Amino acid sequence: MKTIIKSLILCTLPLISTFAQADKSSRERPQSSLNISPTRTQEERIQFLLEVAQAYTAEKDLMAASDAYERILQLDPTQPQARYIVAHIYISSKQYHKAETSLLELLQENPDDFKLWNNLAWLYATASDLSIRNGKKAVQCAQEAMTLAPNDHHIWSTLSEAYYISADYEKAYRSIIHMVSLVTRYGKNVTEESIAEYNKQILKCKRALDTAEAMNEEN
Repeated sequence: MKTIIKSLILCTLPLISTFAQADKSSRERPQSSLNISPTRTQEERIQFLLEVAQAYTAEKDLMAASDAYERILQLDPTQPQARYIVAHIYISSKQYHKAETSLLELLQENPDDFKLWNNLAWLYATASDLSIRNGKKAVQCAQEAMTLAPNDHHIWSTLSEAYYISADYEKAYRSIIHMVSLVTRYGKNVTEESIAEYNKQILKCKRALDTAEAMNEEN
């Protein structure tokens, strides 16, 4: 197992991010006041706000980014990029109830989008707010995602985390090991940060499983 863990080739975290690159120079960053000229067309206003949101996201100012996306949705509640990304921003900024509402609305319209199911599962599995965290829902949503994209390793990582918080450590460990096999076959563009995060998840599941088995043997 140590050999497997050391040689893992792992990809990015489950939550999938498509943010555009933005110049981090404060001189070029859009003003935080979000003042928009009244002479702009709605399309121009939305484009401006998208650039603002992307700049804030690049600088990890998630609350300001979510505010910009919300402004976009006030102008156009159907704007697809804003609707998808703001749900992810809500999770990252711990606005869990907003994230849940956004993802459920998107899933009503796009029930076959495995990324939405995966993100909702990750929300239920990792939320620090115990009124949102729910192991049963996390497993159900991850399984929905898995039926739509069985070879996506991000989903198996999410499923592992869902089983882990449900105290089903055997399935959590089996899921994360299956993720390793998928990454070995399909993974690419691996980062050191991703390797470290996945290795921590593997070790966490293995320790929990070993502890549970040892306690069962004593009993």
